[in-house]
Amino acid sequence: MATRELTDADFEKTVRENDIVLVDFWAAWCGPCRQFAPIFEAASGEHPDIVFGKVDTEAQRRTAAAAQITSIPTLIAFREGILVFAQPGALPATGLAQVIAGVKGLDMAQVHAEMAKQREVFDKPREITQDDLVTALAEDGTVLVDVREPMEYRAGHVPGAQLMPLGRLGDTVDELPTDRRVLVICQSGKRSLTATDALRQRGIEAYSVAGGTSAWAEAGRQIVTGPYAAPTD
Repeated sequence: MATRELTDADFEKTVRENDIVLVDFWAAWCGPCRQFAPIFEAASGEHPDIVFGKVDTEAQRRTAAAAQITSIPTLIAFREGILVFAQPGALPATGLAQVIAGVKGLDMAQVHAEMAKQREVFDKPREITQDDLVTALAEDGTVLVDVREPMEYRAGHVPGAQLMPLGRLGDTVDELPTDRRVLVICQSGKRSLTATDALRQRGIEAYSVAGGTSAWAEAGRQIVTGPYAAPTD
C-alpha cells in the first residue's frame, strides 16, 4: 500500500477507522524529511495492513498543531485510534521496522485498560484543601511529595513530605506508588498543579494541595526545618 497524503479534513477519520496508522509529519524544505521519505514509502509496500499517512506541516497546520509537532520529521503511530508512539527525527529502516513490530505486538486490552484508568483519574478534582491534607497525614501510608527546590525544602516543609523537585520529577516518578493516591505540595500551589498533571499522565492518582506550604505555615501548623542531603546520581 502506497503512502497516503492526509489533510485536516480526513486525518481524524483515517485514524478512527483503521487499526494501525503511521503518520510522517514532514515539510518540503526539511532535509531529514526527504531522507526519511523513501524509507517510509518502502515500509508502506511491505505492510499492506497498515495505513502509512503523510502530513505536510506547512499545508495542514491545524493537524500539526493538534499533534503538537515541534520538530520534523516526526513519526506518530496510532493503534485502534489511540496514540501509542511519537518520536521526532528521521529513523533508519531498521528503526522503523522495530517501531512497526512494537505497535503490532501491543496488548491492546491492556492499553485500553490503562487509558480507562487514566481517564478516570483525570475526571477527578485536581486539588485538595489544607484540611484534607491534615486528615490525610493522620492516615497510614499517605504519600506527600514536595516539588520545590532543596533550598526551599530545607527552609521549611510539611512533616512527612518527601522532596522531589519539579525539574527532576521525570527521573524520580518511578519511585511513586501507582496503587494509591499521591499528594503534591509546593510553596503556593502552582508548581504542584503542574506536577499533578504530569503524574496523572503517568497513571498516578495525584492531587495538588491548594495554598501550598505557605498556607500550611500561615495556619500555624508544624513546619520542619533542617539539613537536606542531596540525592546522588
